[in-house]
Amino acid sequence: METEKKINELIINITNCIHKNYPELVEYLDEMPITLPDQKHPELTVKSLTSYYNSLVNVVEEYEENHKENVMCERFEKLSTEEFTEFDKQKSHQDIYININDFKISYNDVGEGTVPIIFLHGFPFDKSMWNGQLESLKANNRVIAVDIRGFGKSEDENTHLSMELFTEDLLLFMEELNIERAVLCGLSMGGFVALDAIKRFPEHFDALILCDTQCIADTSEVKEKRYAAIDEINRNGAGAFNDKFVKSVFHTETLTNKPGLVDELRAVVNANSDRIIKAGLVALADRSETCSILEDITVPTLIICGRQDGVTPLAQSEAMHKSIQNSELRIIDNAGHVSNLESPVEFNSYINEFLTTLSDSQTVVPNSEPLSPKI
Repeated sequence: METEKKINELIINITNCIHKNYPELVEYLDEMPITLPDQKHPELTVKSLTSYYNSLVNVVEEYEENHKENVMCERFEKLSTEEFTEFDKQKSHQDIYININDFKISYNDVGEGTVPIIFLHGFPFDKSMWNGQLESLKANNRVIAVDIRGFGKSEDENTHLSMELFTEDLLLFMEELNIERAVLCGLSMGGFVALDAIKRFPEHFDALILCDTQCIADTSEVKEKRYAAIDEINRNGAGAFNDKFVKSVFHTETLTNKPGLVDELRAVVNANSDRIIKAGLVALADRSETCSILEDITVPTLIICGRQDGVTPLAQSEAMHKSIQNSELRIIDNAGHVSNLESPVEFNSYINEFLTTLSDSQTVVPNSEPLSPKI
Protein backbone atom coordinates (compact mmCIF):
# COMPACT_ATOMS: atom_id res chain seq x y z
CA MET A 1 0.00 0.00 0.00
CA GLU A 2 1.39 3.39 -1.04
CA THR A 3 0.60 5.17 2.25
CA GLU A 4 2.27 2.40 4.29
CA LYS A 5 5.38 2.77 2.13
CA LYS A 6 5.48 6.54 2.69
CA ILE A 7 5.15 6.25 6.47
CA ASN A 8 7.91 3.63 6.54
CA GLU A 9 10.14 6.07 4.66
CA LEU A 10 9.40 8.76 7.26
CA ILE A 11 10.21 6.31 10.06
CA ILE A 12 13.54 5.45 8.42
CA ASN A 13 14.40 9.16 8.07
CA ILE A 14 13.75 10.06 11.68
CA THR A 15 15.38 6.87 12.98
CA ASN A 16 18.53 7.59 10.96
CA CYS A 17 18.57 11.12 12.38
CA ILE A 18 18.37 9.77 15.92
CA HIS A 19 21.14 7.21 15.34
CA LYS A 20 23.39 9.81 13.72
CA ASN A 21 22.84 12.83 15.96
CA TYR A 22 21.42 11.51 19.24
CA PRO A 23 22.77 7.96 19.73
CA GLU A 24 22.19 8.34 23.45
CA LEU A 25 18.45 8.08 22.74
CA VAL A 26 18.54 4.76 20.87
CA GLU A 27 18.21 2.58 23.95
CA TYR A 28 15.02 4.43 24.91
CA LEU A 29 13.21 3.88 21.63
CA ASP A 30 10.29 1.49 21.42
CA GLU A 31 10.54 -1.41 19.00
CA MET A 32 9.27 -0.92 15.48
CA PRO A 33 5.76 -2.41 15.36
CA ILE A 34 5.44 -5.58 13.32
CA THR A 35 2.40 -5.22 11.08
CA LEU A 36 0.80 -7.65 8.68
CA PRO A 37 -1.05 -5.90 5.82
CA ASP A 38 -4.79 -6.31 6.20
CA GLN A 39 -6.53 -6.01 2.83
CA LYS A 40 -9.94 -5.54 4.42
CA HIS A 41 -8.74 -3.03 7.02
CA PRO A 42 -5.54 -1.41 5.69
CA GLU A 43 -6.14 1.59 7.93
CA LEU A 44 -5.14 -0.55 10.96
CA THR A 45 -1.63 -1.04 9.57
CA VAL A 46 -1.36 2.66 8.78
CA LYS A 47 -2.65 3.58 12.22
CA SER A 48 -0.01 1.42 13.93
CA LEU A 49 2.83 2.82 11.84
CA THR A 50 1.60 6.40 12.22
CA SER A 51 1.43 5.99 15.99
CA TYR A 52 4.99 4.68 16.09
CA TYR A 53 6.26 7.49 13.87
CA ASN A 54 4.57 10.11 16.07
CA SER A 55 6.19 8.53 19.16
CA LEU A 56 9.60 9.06 17.54
CA VAL A 57 8.74 12.70 16.81
CA ASN A 58 7.78 13.13 20.48
CA VAL A 59 11.12 11.67 21.63
CA VAL A 60 13.08 14.04 19.39
CA GLU A 61 11.01 17.09 20.31
CA GLU A 62 11.30 16.43 24.06
CA TYR A 63 15.04 15.87 23.83
CA GLU A 64 15.64 18.99 21.73
CA GLU A 65 13.49 21.07 24.06
CA ASN A 66 15.86 20.16 26.90
CA HIS A 67 18.99 20.55 24.76
CA LYS A 68 18.25 23.63 22.68
CA GLU A 69 21.95 24.31 22.18
CA ASN A 70 22.29 21.03 20.25
CA VAL A 71 19.38 20.89 17.79
CA MET A 72 20.58 18.82 14.84
CA CYS A 73 17.55 17.00 13.44
CA GLU A 74 15.24 18.47 10.85
CA ARG A 75 11.70 19.32 11.85
CA PHE A 76 9.45 16.28 11.53
CA GLU A 77 5.71 16.76 11.09
CA LYS A 78 3.29 14.69 13.14
CA LEU A 79 0.85 12.71 11.03
CA SER A 80 -2.92 12.46 11.23
CA THR A 81 -3.98 8.96 10.21
CA GLU A 82 -7.30 10.17 8.81
CA GLU A 83 -5.78 12.94 6.74
CA PHE A 84 -2.81 10.87 5.58
CA THR A 85 -4.82 7.98 4.14
CA GLU A 86 -7.64 9.68 2.25
CA PHE A 87 -6.64 8.48 -1.21
CA ASP A 88 -5.72 4.95 -0.11
CA LYS A 89 -9.30 4.47 1.06
CA GLN A 90 -10.29 4.05 -2.57
CA LYS A 91 -9.10 0.46 -2.31
CA SER A 92 -12.25 -0.35 -0.35
CA HIS A 93 -14.52 1.17 -3.01
CA GLN A 94 -15.52 -1.05 -5.90
CA ASP A 95 -15.80 0.62 -9.28
CA ILE A 96 -19.21 0.00 -10.87
CA TYR A 97 -20.07 0.71 -14.49
CA ILE A 98 -23.33 1.36 -16.31
CA ASN A 99 -24.12 2.60 -19.80
CA ILE A 100 -26.12 5.81 -20.12
CA ASN A 101 -26.44 8.50 -22.75
CA ASP A 102 -24.17 6.61 -25.17
CA PHE A 103 -21.20 6.23 -22.83
CA LYS A 104 -20.05 4.14 -19.86
CA ILE A 105 -20.12 5.86 -16.48
CA SER A 106 -18.02 4.75 -13.50
CA TYR A 107 -19.13 5.23 -9.90
CA ASN A 108 -18.77 4.02 -6.31
CA ASP A 109 -21.88 3.15 -4.32
CA VAL A 110 -21.52 2.27 -0.62
CA GLY A 111 -23.65 2.31 2.53
CA GLU A 112 -27.41 2.32 2.90
CA GLY A 113 -29.98 5.07 3.30
CA THR A 114 -33.39 6.27 2.15
CA VAL A 115 -32.10 9.28 0.22
CA PRO A 116 -28.60 8.84 -1.25
CA ILE A 117 -25.94 11.54 -1.31
CA ILE A 118 -24.41 11.92 -4.77
CA PHE A 119 -20.93 13.47 -4.97
CA LEU A 120 -19.70 15.29 -8.09
CA HIS A 121 -15.99 16.06 -8.37
CA GLY A 122 -14.22 19.17 -9.62
CA PHE A 123 -12.14 19.80 -12.73
CA PRO A 124 -9.91 18.04 -13.69
CA PHE A 125 -10.22 15.47 -10.91
CA ASP A 126 -12.20 12.24 -10.50
CA LYS A 127 -14.40 10.51 -7.95
CA SER A 128 -11.40 9.44 -5.85
CA MET A 129 -11.34 12.94 -4.34
CA TRP A 130 -14.42 11.90 -2.32
CA ASN A 131 -12.87 8.77 -0.76
CA GLY A 132 -12.68 10.36 2.68
CA GLN A 133 -16.30 11.45 2.56
CA LEU A 134 -17.54 8.02 1.48
CA GLU A 135 -15.65 6.41 4.36
CA SER A 136 -16.96 8.93 6.88
CA LEU A 137 -20.60 8.79 5.80
CA LYS A 138 -21.21 5.21 4.65
CA ALA A 139 -22.04 3.85 8.12
CA ASN A 140 -25.32 5.78 8.19
CA ASN A 141 -25.95 6.83 4.59
CA ARG A 142 -25.94 5.59 1.03
CA VAL A 143 -23.16 7.57 -0.64
CA ILE A 144 -22.36 7.62 -4.34
CA ALA A 145 -19.35 9.21 -6.04
CA VAL A 146 -19.52 9.59 -9.82
CA ASP A 147 -16.83 10.06 -12.44
CA ILE A 148 -18.19 12.85 -14.64
CA ARG A 149 -18.19 12.13 -18.37
CA GLY A 150 -14.66 12.22 -19.77
CA PHE A 151 -12.92 12.11 -16.37
CA GLY A 152 -11.60 9.25 -14.28
CA LYS A 153 -12.95 5.97 -15.59
CA SER A 154 -15.99 7.51 -17.32
CA GLU A 155 -14.04 7.79 -20.53
CA ASP A 156 -15.29 9.85 -23.47
CA GLU A 157 -12.73 11.26 -25.89
CA ASN A 158 -15.18 12.42 -28.54
CA THR A 159 -18.15 14.36 -27.15
CA HIS A 160 -18.30 18.13 -26.77
CA LEU A 161 -18.53 18.63 -23.01
CA SER A 162 -20.82 21.09 -21.22
CA MET A 163 -22.44 21.60 -17.82
CA GLU A 164 -25.83 20.94 -19.40
CA LEU A 165 -24.64 17.58 -20.74
CA PHE A 166 -23.19 16.65 -17.34
CA THR A 167 -26.58 17.43 -15.77
CA GLU A 168 -28.39 15.29 -18.33
CA ASP A 169 -25.97 12.45 -17.59
CA LEU A 170 -26.69 12.86 -13.87
CA LEU A 171 -30.46 12.62 -14.28
CA LEU A 172 -30.22 9.59 -16.55
CA PHE A 173 -27.78 8.03 -14.07
CA MET A 174 -30.31 8.54 -11.26
CA GLU A 175 -33.05 7.06 -13.41
CA GLU A 176 -30.95 4.00 -14.21
CA LEU A 177 -30.37 3.43 -10.47
CA ASN A 178 -34.05 4.12 -9.65
CA ILE A 179 -33.08 7.12 -7.53
CA GLU A 180 -36.05 9.47 -7.44
CA ARG A 181 -34.61 11.99 -5.02
CA ALA A 182 -31.10 12.67 -3.74
CA VAL A 183 -28.92 15.03 -1.76
CA LEU A 184 -26.50 16.52 -4.28
CA CYS A 185 -22.95 17.54 -3.33
CA GLY A 186 -20.59 19.18 -5.81
CA LEU A 187 -17.17 20.78 -5.54
CA SER A 188 -16.04 23.44 -8.02
CA MET A 189 -17.14 22.12 -11.45
CA GLY A 190 -19.29 19.60 -9.61
CA GLY A 191 -20.96 22.56 -7.94
CA PHE A 192 -21.64 24.12 -11.35
CA VAL A 193 -23.40 20.90 -12.36
CA ALA A 194 -25.31 20.78 -9.06
CA LEU A 195 -26.59 24.32 -9.54
CA ASP A 196 -27.62 23.56 -13.13
CA ALA A 197 -29.41 20.41 -11.92
CA ILE A 198 -31.31 22.20 -9.15
CA LYS A 199 -32.26 24.87 -11.68
CA ARG A 200 -33.65 22.43 -14.25
CA PHE A 201 -34.88 19.51 -12.13
CA PRO A 202 -35.51 20.84 -8.59
CA GLU A 203 -38.13 18.19 -7.82
CA HIS A 204 -35.46 15.48 -7.73
CA PHE A 205 -33.28 16.91 -4.97
CA ASP A 206 -33.93 17.11 -1.24
CA ALA A 207 -30.85 19.14 -0.32
CA LEU A 208 -27.78 20.75 -1.81
CA ILE A 209 -24.14 20.87 -0.68
CA LEU A 210 -21.99 23.38 -2.56
CA CYS A 211 -18.25 23.15 -1.92
CA ASP A 212 -15.62 25.64 -3.10
CA THR A 213 -17.72 26.70 -6.07
CA GLN A 214 -19.58 29.74 -7.43
CA CYS A 215 -22.63 30.72 -9.47
CA ILE A 216 -21.08 33.32 -11.77
CA ALA A 217 -20.12 32.66 -15.38
CA ASP A 218 -16.58 33.32 -16.60
CA THR A 219 -15.72 36.93 -17.25
CA SER A 220 -14.22 37.82 -20.63
CA GLU A 221 -10.79 37.96 -19.00
CA VAL A 222 -11.12 34.48 -17.47
CA LYS A 223 -12.39 33.04 -20.76
CA GLU A 224 -9.37 34.50 -22.55
CA LYS A 225 -7.09 32.83 -20.02
CA ARG A 226 -8.80 29.47 -20.52
CA TYR A 227 -8.47 29.64 -24.29
CA ALA A 228 -4.86 30.80 -23.95
CA ALA A 229 -4.25 27.70 -21.82
CA ILE A 230 -5.79 25.57 -24.57
CA ASP A 231 -3.43 27.14 -27.11
CA GLU A 232 -0.48 26.38 -24.83
CA ILE A 233 -1.62 22.76 -24.44
CA ASN A 234 -1.91 22.45 -28.21
CA ARG A 235 1.72 23.58 -28.54
CA ASN A 236 3.39 21.86 -25.61
CA GLY A 237 0.98 19.42 -24.02
CA ALA A 238 -0.88 19.69 -20.73
CA GLY A 239 2.01 18.99 -18.35
CA ALA A 240 2.82 22.59 -17.43
CA PHE A 241 -0.85 23.54 -17.15
CA ASN A 242 -1.57 20.56 -14.90
CA ASP A 243 1.32 21.31 -12.56
CA LYS A 244 0.39 24.98 -12.23
CA PHE A 245 -3.25 24.13 -11.65
CA VAL A 246 -2.51 21.57 -8.94
CA LYS A 247 -0.39 24.10 -7.07
CA SER A 248 -3.19 26.69 -7.33
CA VAL A 249 -5.83 24.55 -5.59
CA PHE A 250 -3.94 23.97 -2.34
CA HIS A 251 -3.28 26.18 0.64
CA THR A 252 0.40 27.11 0.91
CA GLU A 253 0.75 25.11 4.14
CA THR A 254 -0.60 22.02 2.39
CA LEU A 255 1.96 22.38 -0.39
CA THR A 256 4.71 22.49 2.23
CA ASN A 257 3.47 20.03 4.83
CA LYS A 258 1.52 17.44 2.84
CA PRO A 259 3.55 16.69 -0.28
CA GLY A 260 2.09 13.18 -0.45
CA LEU A 261 -1.43 14.54 -0.79
CA VAL A 262 -0.30 17.00 -3.45
CA ASP A 263 1.42 14.22 -5.41
CA GLU A 264 -1.68 12.03 -5.23
CA LEU A 265 -3.88 14.74 -6.69
CA ARG A 266 -1.26 15.58 -9.31
CA ALA A 267 -1.36 11.95 -10.44
CA VAL A 268 -5.16 12.14 -10.79
CA VAL A 269 -4.90 15.30 -12.90
CA ASN A 270 -2.10 13.92 -15.09
CA ALA A 271 -4.15 10.79 -15.79
CA ASN A 272 -6.44 12.92 -18.00
CA SER A 273 -5.70 13.12 -21.70
CA ASP A 274 -4.77 16.49 -23.19
CA ARG A 275 -8.01 16.34 -25.15
CA ILE A 276 -10.14 16.05 -21.97
CA ILE A 277 -8.27 18.87 -20.25
CA LYS A 278 -9.00 21.11 -23.24
CA ALA A 279 -12.63 19.96 -23.51
CA GLY A 280 -13.11 20.64 -19.81
CA LEU A 281 -11.67 24.14 -20.14
CA VAL A 282 -14.12 24.87 -22.96
CA ALA A 283 -17.03 23.56 -20.85
CA LEU A 284 -16.00 25.83 -17.98
CA ALA A 285 -15.58 28.86 -20.25
CA ASP A 286 -18.96 28.36 -21.94
CA ARG A 287 -21.04 27.69 -18.83
CA SER A 288 -24.00 29.92 -17.98
CA GLU A 289 -24.44 31.80 -14.73
CA THR A 290 -26.81 30.38 -12.12
CA CYS A 291 -26.82 33.32 -9.69
CA SER A 292 -30.21 34.41 -11.01
CA ILE A 293 -31.88 31.24 -9.70
CA LEU A 294 -30.40 31.22 -6.20
CA GLU A 295 -33.41 32.92 -4.62
CA ASP A 296 -35.61 30.17 -6.08
CA ILE A 297 -33.72 27.40 -4.27
CA THR A 298 -35.92 26.23 -1.42
CA VAL A 299 -34.18 23.03 -0.31
CA PRO A 300 -31.78 23.10 2.64
CA THR A 301 -28.34 24.10 1.37
CA LEU A 302 -24.90 23.76 2.94
CA ILE A 303 -22.06 25.86 1.52
CA ILE A 304 -18.46 24.97 2.43
CA CYS A 305 -15.39 26.95 1.38
CA GLY A 306 -11.71 27.04 2.23
CA ARG A 307 -10.80 30.46 3.53
CA GLN A 308 -7.80 30.64 1.18
CA ASP A 309 -9.61 29.32 -1.91
CA GLY A 310 -7.98 31.20 -4.79
CA VAL A 311 -9.95 29.49 -7.57
CA THR A 312 -13.50 30.17 -6.38
CA PRO A 313 -12.92 32.76 -3.63
CA LEU A 314 -14.77 32.83 -0.32
CA ALA A 315 -16.58 36.01 -1.39
CA GLN A 316 -18.48 33.95 -3.95
CA SER A 317 -19.64 31.47 -1.31
CA GLU A 318 -20.69 34.34 0.94
CA ALA A 319 -22.74 35.84 -1.90
CA MET A 320 -24.48 32.52 -2.56
CA HIS A 321 -25.20 32.11 1.14
CA LYS A 322 -26.82 35.54 1.19
CA SER A 323 -29.07 34.69 -1.78
CA ILE A 324 -30.11 31.12 -0.91
CA GLN A 325 -32.75 30.82 1.77
CA ASN A 326 -32.27 27.97 4.27
CA SER A 327 -28.54 27.98 3.55
CA GLU A 328 -25.64 27.51 5.95
CA LEU A 329 -22.07 28.65 5.34
CA ARG A 330 -19.10 26.86 6.84
CA ILE A 331 -15.57 28.22 6.35
CA ILE A 332 -12.52 26.01 6.72
CA ASP A 333 -9.33 27.77 7.78
CA ASN A 334 -5.97 26.65 6.38
CA ALA A 335 -7.64 25.21 3.29
CA GLY A 336 -7.74 26.27 -0.33
CA HIS A 337 -9.87 25.06 -3.22
CA VAL A 338 -9.95 21.37 -2.25
CA SER A 339 -11.03 21.79 1.36
CA ASN A 340 -12.40 18.24 1.58
CA LEU A 341 -8.88 16.87 0.97
CA GLU A 342 -6.96 19.42 3.01
CA SER A 343 -9.15 19.32 6.13
CA PRO A 344 -11.24 16.13 5.82
CA VAL A 345 -12.06 15.84 9.53
CA GLU A 346 -13.58 19.32 9.72
CA PHE A 347 -15.20 19.01 6.28
CA ASN A 348 -16.83 15.70 7.19
CA SER A 349 -18.09 17.03 10.50
CA TYR A 350 -19.96 19.82 8.70
CA ILE A 351 -21.60 17.39 6.29
CA ASN A 352 -22.52 15.01 9.09
CA GLU A 353 -24.09 17.84 11.09
CA PHE A 354 -26.02 18.98 8.03
CA LEU A 355 -27.32 15.48 7.27
CA THR A 356 -28.31 14.98 10.91
CA THR A 357 -30.28 18.22 10.81
CA LEU A 358 -31.99 17.05 7.62
CA SER A 359 -33.03 13.72 9.10
CA ASP A 360 -34.29 15.41 12.27
CA SER A 361 -36.32 18.10 10.50
CA GLN A 362 -37.63 16.39 7.39
CA THR A 363 -39.87 13.50 6.64
CA VAL A 364 -38.92 12.52 3.13
CA VAL A 365 -41.89 11.73 0.89
CA PRO A 366 -40.70 9.84 -2.20
CA ASN A 367 -41.71 11.33 -5.50
CA SER A 368 -44.33 9.03 -7.03
CA GLU A 369 -43.56 10.21 -10.53
CA PRO A 370 -40.71 8.53 -12.42
CA LEU A 371 -37.70 10.54 -13.47
CA SER A 372 -38.31 12.11 -16.83
CA PRO A 373 -35.58 14.61 -17.65
CA LYS A 374 -36.63 16.54 -20.71
CA ILE A 375 -33.35 16.58 -22.53
